[in-house]
Amino acid sequence: MALIMFRGTAPILFFCSVLTFAHCCDWLSHYNDLRNSTLVLIDSLGGQISTTTTTRLPFRGTLYKKMYGREENSQLRFIRDSLEQIYNLYRHGDMSAAGWDDGKTTNFLESINRQIVELNECVKSTHNETTSKPYEVYKKKLKRYYQNLKNHTLLDLGGRDGWEMLRRATEQNLIQLEQLGNRIKANRGQH
Repeated sequence: MALIMFRGTAPILFFCSVLTFAHCCDWLSHYNDLRNSTLVLIDSLGGQISTTTTTRLPFRGTLYKKMYGREENSQLRFIRDSLEQIYNLYRHGDMSAAGWDDGKTTNFLESINRQIVELNECVKSTHNETTSKPYEVYKKKLKRYYQNLKNHTLLDLGGRDGWEMLRRATEQNLIQLEQLGNRIKANRGQH
């Protein structure tokens, strides 16, 4: 009798596990709202984001291009790790020099943090040991990039100008992360 019960519930268990995997990544389904919110908040922190600057900021365009060819788990980890690095940059040092509204800054950081939490679930659900080790190379490059960005903006330049340059670089990175997230959604057939 128990064997018959198991046979009857096996398809249900299989179906539920497939649904759990497909719906485990809330970040993908709510991504557009979170992305838009984060971009609006970064834009509203200060004044017009300048496109001219005397200091050339490092940009990791080649790292993004390499991520496009990686498997989904690596792409999700890259987005999550990038957002963690961004979050940590804005928690560095004395932000009073930036002259930004505290409430908007808090909302921006909360928006980033919410995405990190949701992406953690995505990464856990798509974790694959065979792709974890190769990704570590990208993670090191990512940390180096954000360390250089911090050095160029907050340590070398400092003050309001440094924070504004960091905000501009953050906006550029968020746009690139948006494109990578849209690619993941397109590959999954979500719109």
